[in-house]
Amino acid sequence: MQKIVDGATQLLPIVGDPIRQVRSPEVLSALFRLNGFNAVCVPAHVAPPDLPKFVAGLRIVRNVMGFIATIPHKQAVIALLDGLTPRSRRVGSANVVRRGADGSLTGDIVDGLGFVKGLIRSGQRIEGRRALVVGSGGVGNAIAFAIAEAGAASVHVADILAERASDLARRLEASGTPSGVAPAAAKGFDLVVNASPLGMKAGDPIPIDCIGLSGDAIAGDVVVEPQITPFLAAARERGCHVQPGTVMMDNQLAAMREFFGFPEGDYSPEAIARVTAA
Repeated sequence: MQKIVDGATQLLPIVGDPIRQVRSPEVLSALFRLNGFNAVCVPAHVAPPDLPKFVAGLRIVRNVMGFIATIPHKQAVIALLDGLTPRSRRVGSANVVRRGADGSLTGDIVDGLGFVKGLIRSGQRIEGRRALVVGSGGVGNAIAFAIAEAGAASVHVADILAERASDLARRLEASGTPSGVAPAAAKGFDLVVNASPLGMKAGDPIPIDCIGLSGDAIAGDVVVEPQITPFLAAARERGCHVQPGTVMMDNQLAAMREFFGFPEGDYSPEAIARVTAA
């Protein structure tokens, strides 16, 4: 019988609210076994008011290598950390946090890297595209800045929280990318991203008005389960290239490996496909 956990096992929690939808525990734990790394990723369901206590507790657990943050903690967590990478500071959120030997915590954000890398690996062009990002939370910030840095002609933002959308648009403008606040409507854009949690639950409305969505456009989603959300299904019917949230996750693992210091090995999307199919 294969050993899964023992007294020397390193722990990597993923913290969110809700947490049932995440696939990191399955994927990362399987990759750790594949690469001979004695570690497991475990889900931690923590409500926003309890996040400071959760983070404080991890500082004293010496076999915790850090943690992964997901909805809705990616922005709130940065105030609880000792340091941020320049990318995390620029974006204003963190989805990976590394614990130092002294209990110090450093954050980075690699969602946007995964989103862009997934598109590039599938042969899609980002340069010159007019982008709309719907949702300006932690993952929306990360994707907006990443596609701007990848050469998008403009990046507009939509959110039910107008002030949050305006803040992201201002920071994109300040970084040199034309931006602004727009309705959640696809017409006029050729890279459209749902960076909101809508689509995660059965019966959720489609978060983006797809009237006028061109078949030449790219449609991306951050929702992992279901893989094909109602938005992606509508976009696919129009002939768009669609990218599920699983692609973003799978393509950020190389950056996670480097940040956390996982042993060298195979953390590629192909390896993920093998271990999850087993």
